[in-house]
Amino acid sequence: MGFQFHTDTDPKQMDAFVINSDQNTLYQCHEWAEIKNNWDSVFTSVTDEEGKIVATALVLIRTVVLNSTLFYIPRGPVMDWRNRELVTFMLDHLKAFAKSRHAMVMRFDPYLVYKRYPIHEKDEPHEEMYTDVISFLKEYGAEHRGFTVMIPEATQPRYNIIMRVDSAWQERLVKNTRQSIRTAEKRGARAYEGTEYISDLAEAMHYTETRKHVALRSADYFRHMADVYGDHALIMVARLNFREEKERLLQQREQMEKQRETETSAKKQKSLDQQIANLNHEIELVEGYMEDENRDEAVLSGKMVCFNEKRMEFFYMGNNTKYLRIRANYYLYSKCIQRCADLNIPICSFGGVDGTLDDGIAMFKAAWPVEVEEYIGEFNLVLNPAAYHLFEKAYPKMLDLAVRIRTRK
Repeated sequence: MGFQFHTDTDPKQMDAFVINSDQNTLYQCHEWAEIKNNWDSVFTSVTDEEGKIVATALVLIRTVVLNSTLFYIPRGPVMDWRNRELVTFMLDHLKAFAKSRHAMVMRFDPYLVYKRYPIHEKDEPHEEMYTDVISFLKEYGAEHRGFTVMIPEATQPRYNIIMRVDSAWQERLVKNTRQSIRTAEKRGARAYEGTEYISDLAEAMHYTETRKHVALRSADYFRHMADVYGDHALIMVARLNFREEKERLLQQREQMEKQRETETSAKKQKSLDQQIANLNHEIELVEGYMEDENRDEAVLSGKMVCFNEKRMEFFYMGNNTKYLRIRANYYLYSKCIQRCADLNIPICSFGGVDGTLDDGIAMFKAAWPVEVEEYIGEFNLVLNPAAYHLFEKAYPKMLDLAVRIRTRK
């Protein structure tokens, strides 16, 4: 078949190919190149003899040592990986292109699912898929970085959580998750949406940074993402207004006290006494919050979501642990999932997790009707072994230093 390789593909045509494939991912659409503006980017593709696109790859390029570069294809290339003629043609030309740009290595991690299963079946055996592709890539000369488990072991997490979304998604929620959403509403959490809340999102992320001793993203970065994705980005935060919540609780208590005065049933009197005591406790908590914060409102949680026509990606979420009892993180997740349903987007990606699936993040995500996707992993085509091995030793230390500097700031 007469294939042709291109390094000047129209980004919109490339997006259309990716979105309509079974490997749809935001990491291979043109917006991601704009997000990663500290890398050079090239939109590559292969067309068949009729001029139809049959493979694409958003290539990110970074100069790392002297004139040497790193080629990285996040969650790509996108193509029929079982068409060996096509795969060989695409990789041959990508490799030649990488050599022309002095690449020491070309790294890629296709969006090919090795295993997929409901998260509650994590300890059961599951079918292994695309093992033939792994074998073929090894034969081709690509170095498989293995079935990594922990997030820091790979450039992108190999384990990801997804939820299939339709108009009936709420019916599939378990009792505890429903209760958590109701708790947030009952305890005064209110959702606000729009780019005007980016500073609130950054504040929520700062709480997560402080708790985990890591450097995440700044308000400028979130603003840049919002600008790039436009109406395909969603900034949402949950706040608690102390004065409004106190007033609401006081009104509830007043109504119950009046009801208590006229109630003759001893059993109902006891129930009302307990409810009044609970309200008094909530009022004391809100008064304490107000005194500690010395302001009328607090940011409870913040979330940044981006999407295309067929996939929504939960990129960032931060929580103020002081207010975890309010369960605002469940509240915001439910709001974003509902937006996914309203837009008729079938897949909602909750993001990467450690493959042990037993930490706090994984357990929170497991509270929803989700599936685990294990990908086949990362591959390296090493083009300059000496420079690459030097880079592999130095790069982790450079990253660690950068994180330490950002964390101190």
